Amino acid sequence: MPREDRLEKKLRIKEYRYEREQRYLRKRSELDEVLEEVFDQQTLMTIYELMNRRLIKDFYGVVSAGKESRIYYAESGSGETLAVKIYLITSAEFRRTRSMYVLHDPRFRRVPRDFRDFIYLWARREYRNLKDAHDVGVPVPRPYFVRNNVLGMQFIGVDGRRYPLLVEAELEPELYPEIYSKTIEAVKRLYQGAMLVHSDLSEYNIFITPKNDIVLIDLSQAVRVEQPVADELLLRDLRNITRYFGRMGVEAPEPEALFEEITGRPAQP
Repeated sequence: MPREDRLEKKLRIKEYRYEREQRYLRKRSELDEVLEEVFDQQTLMTIYELMNRRLIKDFYGVVSAGKESRIYYAESGSGETLAVKIYLITSAEFRRTRSMYVLHDPRFRRVPRDFRDFIYLWARREYRNLKDAHDVGVPVPRPYFVRNNVLGMQFIGVDGRRYPLLVEAELEPELYPEIYSKTIEAVKRLYQGAMLVHSDLSEYNIFITPKNDIVLIDLSQAVRVEQPVADELLLRDLRNITRYFGRMGVEAPEPEALFEEITGRPAQP
C-alpha cells in the first residue's frame, strides 16, 4: 500500500474514533440532564454499566418522582420499553420504616446494617416479588433486571405515557364490579400462587388498561405469607379495597370474609 494511502487510512481511523468519542460524550451529557443530578456517583456508574450491557439503551424522562425513588421511561437494547426504577440513596430513615417488611423473609435471611446495602436488598426484593408474582400469572409488570438500586421492568403504558391508576380512571359505574372481581382474583392468586401479600394495595397501586384489565404495581413492600406481619397486612389490603369499591357502589363481602376465602382460615381479632 502506498505511503499516502496508509496515511489517509490512519486519518480516517482517527476521525472515526474522535466522532465516536464525541457521540459518547454527548450521550453522557444528555443522560446527566435526564437524570437531574439527583443520583450519587455509584448510582450513575450502575446506570452506565447497565447501558454498556445494553440492558438499557436510552432514557426518555421521568414518569414519576417521589421521596424514595424515581421511575424513568426507557428503552432496552433489544427494543423493549422499560420502566426503570431508581431508589435514592438518601436517608437512614428509610431502613427504619421498611425493616418490618424484610424481617423473617426466608428468601433474604440477612438484613444488612449498612444503609446502602439495605437499599440494594430492597431493590432485589421488589425484583423477586415481581418475578414470583409474574411467574404464576398475577397481573404485574414483568421484571427484566436489577442491579444495586436500579430495577428495570415492563413499562405499563404506551408512547411513554403510563396507563391511569384506578383512582384516576374515568370508568362507567357498571364497570366497577368487574374491576373489583379482577382485583380480588389477583390478590388471591398472589397469596395462593406466589405466596405473597401485596402489603400496600389501594386504588393508588392499580393500573387500568384500555381493555379495563388491571395491573398491580409497587410490590416493593410485598411480604411472604409466612412472615409474622402477613395476616395483618393482608387484612389492611382487603380493607382498603373494600372501602374504595364500596364508595364506587360495589356490594362486597366484609374484609374478614375475604380473608377467610383467600387463606382458608378465619381472621384473628
